[in-house]
Amino acid sequence: MISQLLRITAFSCITLWAAQAHAGLLDRIVAVVNDNIILLSELDEQVEQARAELRQRQITAPDMATMQARVLDNMIMQRLQEERAQQRGIRVSDDEINAQLLQMAQANNLNLEQLRDVLNRQLPDGFNVIRQQISEQILIQKLREIEIIAQIHVTEEEINNFIRRRQLETTRTEYRLAHILITRPESPTPEQRQTLQQKVQDIHQQLRDGADFGQMAVRHSESNRALEGGDLGWLQADQIPLFFMEAIQNLQPGQISAIIDTPSGYHLIKLLDKRSEQQQNEALEQEAIQSIRMRKANETFDTWMRRLRDDAYVDIRLNNASAL
Repeated sequence: MISQLLRITAFSCITLWAAQAHAGLLDRIVAVVNDNIILLSELDEQVEQARAELRQRQITAPDMATMQARVLDNMIMQRLQEERAQQRGIRVSDDEINAQLLQMAQANNLNLEQLRDVLNRQLPDGFNVIRQQISEQILIQKLREIEIIAQIHVTEEEINNFIRRRQLETTRTEYRLAHILITRPESPTPEQRQTLQQKVQDIHQQLRDGADFGQMAVRHSESNRALEGGDLGWLQADQIPLFFMEAIQNLQPGQISAIIDTPSGYHLIKLLDKRSEQQQNEALEQEAIQSIRMRKANETFDTWMRRLRDDAYVDIRLNNASAL
């Protein structure tokens, strides 16, 4: 029996194939990213996949223009990160890809040959499609480790504080968060600041009045997780940015934070759930270094992404493209 994860992957493959079959003869450039281009047919494929994943999450997709803009922005950032990785000479080996495929197979009680057969039944050459997606994910993760995580300095004081705090804990709490980000320029004018403040206040009020957080994230968030409804997944307290942690400390699951103002923009956080488990005090120094680096990386990730975009040549021509 194929697990839910593999069913979702296969469903995404089917939507990609359907979009490719529907693309037709007419194609147009919807964006130029440095020396690369993004075609309308490529955007069609990604929009269909994103819509399918939103359906799996039971989130209503926004209007097509909003959906196209959100997906195109993600594609632009994907291209910029891939280009940066190539400039840094980062490579992904077959062994690394195969290790990820093996984990996927084992999670579904399959071997690699069975996984290949399942994916190929769902989509022509489906196994290679998934291999390519995994390769891209590993490439970008390596880039972030080199450009963000490896550059972070962890002090002895931070390590000692982490260890002392952990030794006093009998349980470890993890938090599942959802996130909405409204970015602003590095040096906004008073008018820009006022406009953005009003926008985030309006979103915050709608959420307080009962609007669905996931749908609001899809429509308004500029985070790279917007198309997942802003879902950041499960995080340990030590991996959460300090300005997020301060905002959620007194929240109960289902509640929404106040507006968080940071250099990267305005943030809204929803505490989806939290859980605790028994604390095991093993290899605390290495855990401290990894957790502190991850927290600091999460604090600076949005700023790094914005600078990557600001330093690039990006020409969006979506308005000139044919409607889907």
